[in-house]
Amino acid sequence: MKEYYEENKNLFMSKYNFKAKHILVESEEKANELKNLCENGESFEELAMKHSMCPSKEVGGDLGEFSQGQMVLEFENACIDAEVGKVTEPVKTQFGYHLIKLESKTAPKELSLEEVRDEIEKTIIKAKEQIAYVQKMDALMKDSKIERAY
Repeated sequence: MKEYYEENKNLFMSKYNFKAKHILVESEEKANELKNLCENGESFEELAMKHSMCPSKEVGGDLGEFSQGQMVLEFENACIDAEVGKVTEPVKTQFGYHLIKLESKTAPKELSLEEVRDEIEKTIIKAKEQIAYVQKMDALMKDSKIERAY
């Protein structure tokens, strides 16, 4: 297991974790208008309460904490690229246009062998089962007297 872990460390990383607020609107123009208001001192949370189409508007657009893989890809990529405390440019998704204010971001880190031991064990067992299956099928085919009819 240790050898497999050492050879495949890049496979064993945690995910990004975020804490963010957002405002969801129908048009890019509206998103840009709201971004300008934020940059001129208006409260992001108050703008979310007044203008967002998302139910999170009730709590100032607060989405709480979430990890990589929980949001649509465009939103997630914007969070990865975003600077904490700044409002992003409008982000288009299937739901509309988002302004995102990242509260915190934790980058992925390498997981220890102990943290991934069970996963590695399952992977190795599955690989050995696959090899045994192929070997057994080859032996059965070799021992059989089946001829192909063309």
